[in-house]
Amino acid sequence: MTAFENTINQYFVKIEKSFSEEEILSVLDHIAKRFDFDFYSYSRMFPKAITRMNLVAIGNYPSEWKEKYKENNYLFVDPVMKHCTSSTLPFYWKNIFSSTDREAIEFAKDCASFGLNDGFSLGINGNCGDFSLLNFACEKSNNSSTKIFSQAIMLVHAILPYIHEKLAQISPVRALYPTDNRYLPNAPLQELTEREKECLLWTAEGKTSQEISVILNIAESTVNFHLKNSVKKLDCINKTHAVAKAILLGLSKDINK
Repeated sequence: MTAFENTINQYFVKIEKSFSEEEILSVLDHIAKRFDFDFYSYSRMFPKAITRMNLVAIGNYPSEWKEKYKENNYLFVDPVMKHCTSSTLPFYWKNIFSSTDREAIEFAKDCASFGLNDGFSLGINGNCGDFSLLNFACEKSNNSSTKIFSQAIMLVHAILPYIHEKLAQISPVRALYPTDNRYLPNAPLQELTEREKECLLWTAEGKTSQEISVILNIAESTVNFHLKNSVKKLDCINKTHAVAKAILLGLSKDINK
């Protein structure tokens, strides 16, 4: 085992032995200091509805910056978020400052005003419509071509899935989510019965209630009963809405478990 592989393994062990949000944050803080980054942030998005996403973040970003990010609705402007939600490759922050997009330019100026001048970000998609993003940033330029910068990226790329899963398991993190636990990751799908999931899945395939009754060998009225329950449990207005929300939350993956 090389020295770097040993380092990665040590972080795996630290994450595995973490049982609180604070312990995970201490791991991120250690990585930041090891590679000379001033700031770090772990963000998680999950769907509240088709057109609305909830975002929670932990880390040591300036509180003023987090407020401005929220007030300016930067979630839909942020070039980092746009890149990382569609790619597993790292986003280099220097690209923020080379954009020609007017909104991105304003975003870059605000980043710089809070000392977020250089760094990188990596994202990962969960299995229920959620998404995690890990950022490391610094005030002074931390040359992205250096070996140590590359090592930081390789390390974070290796441990991000473990951080994502570990934080999902730690109960204190769930306190960061809305108090209505219907919007906790995958909670609605966990409340659905297997038959309700099957009816929704076949509805998503374009099947009518009558056709689903034949496929599942149950009465049409029973299919409608299950669909009605699904609509209620998913807090939707009709079965079309319920199908869309269930798919967003990972129905096709959940049904095959």
